[in-house]
Amino acid sequence: MNAVLHYFSEMGPFVLLTVPVWLLARAFWLAGKRQSPRAGRELLMALFVFYLIALASQTVLPLPDFRQGLHPLWESARMRIDTQFRINSIPLRTIRAFWHKGTFEQNLINLAGNVGIFLPMGLLPPLLWERWRKIWKTALLCLLASCGIEFCQLFLSRSVDVDDVILNLLGGLLGYLLFALGRAAANVFRKRRS
Repeated sequence: MNAVLHYFSEMGPFVLLTVPVWLLARAFWLAGKRQSPRAGRELLMALFVFYLIALASQTVLPLPDFRQGLHPLWESARMRIDTQFRINSIPLRTIRAFWHKGTFEQNLINLAGNVGIFLPMGLLPPLLWERWRKIWKTALLCLLASCGIEFCQLFLSRSVDVDDVILNLLGGLLGYLLFALGRAAANVFRKRRS
């Protein structure tokens, strides 16, 4: 449980720094569009932005040192690919290893954490935008976001693992399932009221 709290404490400063920037940017955007804010939608938008910042803080930050240019980063990534250093490209290898040999806390962080961290990615976009209300679009969004994170981690000397993509996609699909169940329940409630 301490590891989970540690992750949340690491996310906190990034999210807190984002709050004033987001509030100002959103206020200017709404004023420019001459729209009045709707509280529920604004809360969901803020949650999604803060979620994206928290996700980035745990997966792709800090950014690599670009002062030497891109060439050393490409060379380091190429060497990692050649040697497969901290790279797992075999599906379910890491999941099986954690499942059989991992402690409860390791399983919570690595398995449940990779599922849970993408749950909002499957839930919030369909709630906010109609174009993401098809399951295949949300699944594609989650897949591309997860693959993008793993690609960036190649340059950050962090582990790159196909199982993270599998677990992230599962989390996104569970988030979408929550959206679909909530939508179905809301439709039933509306029909009963009318």
